[in-house]
Amino acid sequence: MTNKLRIVISGLIFPLTIMRYFWEAFEHRENVELIVTGPFSGSWIPWRGGMELPQRYVKHPDIPLPKTTASMRPDPKIVEIQLPWKPDLWIQFDAGFHFSRRPDARVVALVETDPHCLKPHYKLPKSYSDFTFSMQLVYSEPGEHYLPYAYSKYHHFHEDLQKKYDACMIGLQYEQRTRLINKLVSRNKKVFYDIGVVFDEYRRVYNASKIGLNWSSLLDLNARCFELLAMGSCAVMNRVPDLPTFFVEGEHFVAFSDVDEAEKKILELLEDDDMREEIANAGYRKVNGHHYDARVQQMLEIMKMV
Repeated sequence: MTNKLRIVISGLIFPLTIMRYFWEAFEHRENVELIVTGPFSGSWIPWRGGMELPQRYVKHPDIPLPKTTASMRPDPKIVEIQLPWKPDLWIQFDAGFHFSRRPDARVVALVETDPHCLKPHYKLPKSYSDFTFSMQLVYSEPGEHYLPYAYSKYHHFHEDLQKKYDACMIGLQYEQRTRLINKLVSRNKKVFYDIGVVFDEYRRVYNASKIGLNWSSLLDLNARCFELLAMGSCAVMNRVPDLPTFFVEGEHFVAFSDVDEAEKKILELLEDDDMREEIANAGYRKVNGHHYDARVQQMLEIMKMV
């Protein structure tokens, strides 16, 4: 007999996903027996048309599904027949993959990790799930539970490193982000701007930068917001509707609405070391507790499983 919760989590398994952070948070709970499954890509991730990340960042699921199933809606039987027990809870972390029917579990939940671009895609799994969690409040619908993004206690933390860069932006290189970076470079500022830099390297580059940049693509309060503050960055971010729910503009972060305002604010901050440090410290204190371990606890409480 066991008193542990038997939980299956499923989703796309690239080296870096939002599900990966939940996976690690579940592993740190002593009251959970966890099985992880989903289409497994090894070190490949579909950024910039497809790229390989370092093997050391690959995390293997318990029940890997072929990479080709990522574009399918398979029957969950392909996993159910391999389970040693019937799950108390099955959570689908849906970034583009879900099963064709309700998995055989006492409780089934859906986490919409990308509602800003996948909302219509969630109609089927939402129809057979007992609970639906949306990670973006601005795209939430009635009956869904808001589950904000967060930072990982195991990856996003402050390190006292020498500053090598004036500013840093790691992520997909959208047009508006590139315009801002080009403006800063034209001002002879040293900027780190890339994609494919993850985990330890991601943290170290941001910690070696005077300013951490964030520009949400579709007015969503994204994960990078929480990550920057948790790493002790002086965060410069575009205004989105949900930001005031958590943080105060001018106190915990610096805000902008367009490229020109962003450039002006960044140049001012680079001239004022004390202001940068004050804002970075205030944001660091404010974000404390907004980590994925807390989000897991929040989910389990909503579903009355703890």
